[in-house]
Amino acid sequence: MLEILDTTLREGEQTPYVNFLPDEKLEIARLLDKVGVDMIEAGDPSVSPTIAATIKRIVELNLKAEIVAHSLAIRSGLAKAKECGVDRVVVFYPTSQIHLDSKMHKTQDEAIDIIVDHIKYARELGLKVRYTPEDATRTEFEFLVKVCNAAIEAGADRISYADTLGIMQPYMMEERIKALRARLLPCKIDLHCHDDYGLALANVMAGIHAGADCIHTTVNGMGERTGIPDLAETIMAFHNLDGMHKYNIAHLMEISAYLEKISGFFVAANKPITGPNAFTHKSGVHTNGVLKNPKTYEPFEPSMLGRERKIVIDKYTGKRAVAARLAEYDVEVTTEELDRTVEAIKTAGDTRKFLFDADIIEIAEKVIGRSLDIIPHEINAIVMIEVESHVYTTAVVRRLRNFASVSNVYEITGTFDISAFVKVDTVHNLNSLIEELRTIPGVKTTDTRMVLKKYNGNGA
Repeated sequence: MLEILDTTLREGEQTPYVNFLPDEKLEIARLLDKVGVDMIEAGDPSVSPTIAATIKRIVELNLKAEIVAHSLAIRSGLAKAKECGVDRVVVFYPTSQIHLDSKMHKTQDEAIDIIVDHIKYARELGLKVRYTPEDATRTEFEFLVKVCNAAIEAGADRISYADTLGIMQPYMMEERIKALRARLLPCKIDLHCHDDYGLALANVMAGIHAGADCIHTTVNGMGERTGIPDLAETIMAFHNLDGMHKYNIAHLMEISAYLEKISGFFVAANKPITGPNAFTHKSGVHTNGVLKNPKTYEPFEPSMLGRERKIVIDKYTGKRAVAARLAEYDVEVTTEELDRTVEAIKTAGDTRKFLFDADIIEIAEKVIGRSLDIIPHEINAIVMIEVESHVYTTAVVRRLRNFASVSNVYEITGTFDISAFVKVDTVHNLNSLIEELRTIPGVKTTDTRMVLKKYNGNGA
């Protein structure tokens, strides 16, 4: 049965410009446990006293997941892992020739002696041990087998096959894992695959099908350089494609959103599963199909994740999508009026970047020759913005001033750091603007107040 170790708290925090506070780490651990991951890699206690203290606090949560500490092959690091009370420790030592020569300055035999010695020491401390041969995919295969079997004999019950540079391809991963499974002493095999060529998820799926046991993930695919397999993508791929219904998918969007909020590391719009565009349809062919039967253009129901599909109306739009959007506002049009409305939308779409619902209603009004009076016009609002403590408020202000609908911006004291006065045409546009403001790196929270009445300074 598939196992998942999530290493957001260790590998994920190695994402450039990302740093988690202790309480945030505890919440990440709680959310991961809600998802049901098998193991949580809580960090390396040797990095800082705060990390060590936070690992202890995570252990004290008494989660269902096994708590793992990471460590270089250093006795003091292994002792600190023991002090934290974790279930398992990782002994981490490279095996590729380039790492042994350039970084460690050790021979292969010396490396084996170091690895074996530290695994035995960890076992003496009463810890379960996973050995990670760093850069395993560039390690000469016979030596890799030799060092891993030595690690297993010393007491390691798991080996992590690390594709440190993300150079594997699925067919190669399948071949390597089958060969390792045939040559290694009894143990479980983990897969730690980086995504430098965008192949990490494909590689781990191939590895699991070839006989590996566990995949390492991070929330939103965070990590060194381009990261490792995304937790949500991994779980949904196995859930829907392989029928492995082991994990609680209901919490995947929650934990993804939480990591965006606390890290400032925002997922791309076109990211699978959690990206804003994952269930958004635009072209006439696609919208026509998905409105008739969602299965025509959606691999699974967005409601599985608590999400909704979205239809974008612009020059690519077909009649069915426009009719559906008008119906949402109880607007009835004849077939001839619908044809003309679609034609007018296509014309407008050639001259504008975006078409909002207010634009669509306005176009329909002109076509049918009557006022629909559905959407309020000219809305003023004050948006209060709280900025992350590690971000300069001025940096966020500079971005806010680039929005045409933001007329005034103030840096203020109190709970919130910024006050922005905005003017938009519709409630929909206000909502869209707020959503866009929330994506600005460094924005922590927003609080929006719609203006009911406005007075000038002389009492009028």
